[in-house]
Amino acid sequence: MEFSVRIPFVELLGFELQKFESGEAEIAFKPTDDHLNSFDVVHGGASMTLLDVVMAHAARSVEADMGCVTIEMKTSFMRAAKGPLTAKGKLLHRTATMAFT
Repeated sequence: MEFSVRIPFVELLGFELQKFESGEAEIAFKPTDDHLNSFDVVHGGASMTLLDVVMAHAARSVEADMGCVTIEMKTSFMRAAKGPLTAKGKLLHRTATMAFT
């Protein structure tokens, strides 16, 4: 499945779009050694990018022409991530100018 827009950074990371419909998105990520930190686990920046992209695609899945940018994002890492990873995003509410995922 193709991403709704071309994002060179996403291509570099190797994300694969699995679902993109009805306010939901799912992305698979198979980290390589290039995506790890000094503890040999997935770098937090790669994990946050995965979350950012899946949330944006969940928002776009109801109206692909309406783009979106992240204005706020926070997470608490409970443990180290090791691949392969799957991220699932869900649109909770959308206004004319904002999407909550």
